[in-house]
Amino acid sequence: MRALNDPNVILRSTRLVDAFVELARIDTQSDEKSPAWPSTPGQRTGLEAVRRKLTERGLADAAIDKNGYLFATLPGNRKGAPVIGLIAHIDTSPDYSGKDVSPVAHANYQGETLALKNGVTISPEESPWLTQCVGDTILTADGTTLLGADDKAGVAEILAALEYLHANPDLPRPTVRVAITPDEEIGRGAEKFDVERFGAHCAYTLDGGFSGEVNGETFSADSAAVAIAGVAVHPGTAKGKLVNAIRWAAAFVESLPPDESPEKTEGRQGFYHPTRISGNASEAKVSLILRDFELGKLTARGDAIRRLAEELRRREPRLGVTVEITETYRNMAYWLKDRPEVMDRLVEAVKLVGIEPRVEPIRGGTDGSGLTAKGLPTPNIFTGGVNYHGPQEWISTRVMAQAVCVTLNLIQLWAEK
Repeated sequence: MRALNDPNVILRSTRLVDAFVELARIDTQSDEKSPAWPSTPGQRTGLEAVRRKLTERGLADAAIDKNGYLFATLPGNRKGAPVIGLIAHIDTSPDYSGKDVSPVAHANYQGETLALKNGVTISPEESPWLTQCVGDTILTADGTTLLGADDKAGVAEILAALEYLHANPDLPRPTVRVAITPDEEIGRGAEKFDVERFGAHCAYTLDGGFSGEVNGETFSADSAAVAIAGVAVHPGTAKGKLVNAIRWAAAFVESLPPDESPEKTEGRQGFYHPTRISGNASEAKVSLILRDFELGKLTARGDAIRRLAEELRRREPRLGVTVEITETYRNMAYWLKDRPEVMDRLVEAVKLVGIEPRVEPIRGGTDGSGLTAKGLPTPNIFTGGVNYHGPQEWISTRVMAQAVCVTLNLIQLWAEK
């Protein structure tokens, strides 16, 4: 085994940064309202760009299936080694504009506040990981869009690892299966993923987190839809008759526990998060996401939503209120505990880079959550990105290269064991 621990080697010998910048400029935002697979045509444009790059790196079977999943194979050189997978997603969040992304490189960062367009700033006070990046090149957008490091950084890092393996064929490796998925940001990334066809013993997503962070635990997640039917009457003659569904939707949101929201919680605390109110005075709908690490606590959150809906009906008997709770994903830790070697080798791969691993739960989910539940153990490797889904997003090219080193060490560990 030849441990990789110098990110400068990766930056000099691969097209890591160029690949990321090229992909960042492609608008691949997903759209939860679209029934298509993938949900937006821009994702297919991005997938096709990645497919070409995989072919250039020796993965001749790279192909995009009818649902927008890109699969490819790098044959191994160690007989009997288990097949492992590397996974990232092509889509970016619909929460903030991803159109006409213009990446900006801030070379030799010296601890200053980065000033972008529209008055957007990124400071060490608000983003403390910057203090560990003095001397690095920091990539941001220009202040008008998100950057898209979630998860084009992961895609670029997989491409760089494959490029390095292509140039160093003597490096020990098992057969490596690669998947680039669509629509992760809207919760569909694992839905039509063909685990049997993928054929891996285990897999690893590269999807977020700063240097050294690895994840074997995620939130468990449900979505909730509260439909409210009022009584529509002309406002000029509405006294004593009108039951305004929008006002009651607002009352429902106001009844949610104020200290159990994303902006008031951290660590292992769960939350209720209303994401949309739609409708009119006659009919309104409140959409929410529910999150908790423990399944029992998540179930209790769904029960609480039903009680709050019942309380609306008690206060105004003329209202019609229905609640629908839908499973989104489950904490991967429930399954990974039975396969400890999958995380153990990841932790070892991080240590070989000279980084102290930080094994932390993700206050969110990855494709790995759904894939682990489907029988493919899939923890997560850091990519280096910070402040995702908005104009203050940034990433260090050095930390990106560290993630590539971890990936290459992990591949070698599986070849040996």
